[in-house]
Amino acid sequence: MPTIFKSSLPKLEKLLGKPLVDASRDDLRNLADDLVRKARAGLETDLLSKQDLVEGLELRGQLHRYLGSLEKARDDYAEALFLLEEIRDADEIVGRIRAGLAGVYDLASESSKAKSHYKEALQTLKGLDPLPVEDIAELNNNLAFIYESEENYDRAETCFLDALKSCYEEFGSNHKQTADYYNNLGSCYFKLGHDEQAGKMHGEALKARVILFGESHFESAQSYANLALVLVRSGKVVEGLAHFEKALCGFESNLKVSAPDYQIVAANYRDVLESMGDERAVEVLDQRLVKNRLG
Repeated sequence: MPTIFKSSLPKLEKLLGKPLVDASRDDLRNLADDLVRKARAGLETDLLSKQDLVEGLELRGQLHRYLGSLEKARDDYAEALFLLEEIRDADEIVGRIRAGLAGVYDLASESSKAKSHYKEALQTLKGLDPLPVEDIAELNNNLAFIYESEENYDRAETCFLDALKSCYEEFGSNHKQTADYYNNLGSCYFKLGHDEQAGKMHGEALKARVILFGESHFESAQSYANLALVLVRSGKVVEGLAHFEKALCGFESNLKVSAPDYQIVAANYRDVLESMGDERAVEVLDQRLVKNRLG
């Protein structure tokens, strides 16, 4: 979830009087419609209410996106941008709404439109003082994934590096977003066959996540699994197998959350063991999956 959207959740929850996860879809829709209805009514008596309408449309757009109503979210963001053409000194909210609209197009797999709005949002947000570093980094990260899906790896690498650099300089290496960007860049390098660079990036992600969450956390397990693949492909098979073991142990600490990832990593681990001809180890792994009701 983009940082810009996450930052609005407390406001939405305050208006609801409860956490979003506890609200029904009807609660959310009623809140969103009420915000916009009141703002439209206010336009008749107060010229300043145009800003209230923009904010109401933004919040309703975010709620529609949260509910998966992408066309409605797109329409609210587009109307808000149209109204903002007549409001001065609104770069921050323009950047937020463009980022939101980009996210909607991204979710709808309309990558060309998503790219365009991500770029415009970045251009706008980079002009703010102070810089919203986390939001700019997240937009670069989202843009990188689009380029990666298009196999434009040079542009993807540049965007991933920009995201990582800005977060590292602002927050240091032991920060959740920094660790995420190490991970994403590592995965990009792995796809390109750049194992040395991939290993460095996944190693940094692992170090940060162990410090932040401990070895048994889902995100640490993900990094152990990613690094295991790099090590095995680099010929460091024994070390890679040890990382697979740590990954599985981490996922097993909370299978309610991590079962899908656990199964994927176990399948990769099994492939390596089979390629080694270690039938006994394969049998033990299969028994382990059955024991965890995943075999």
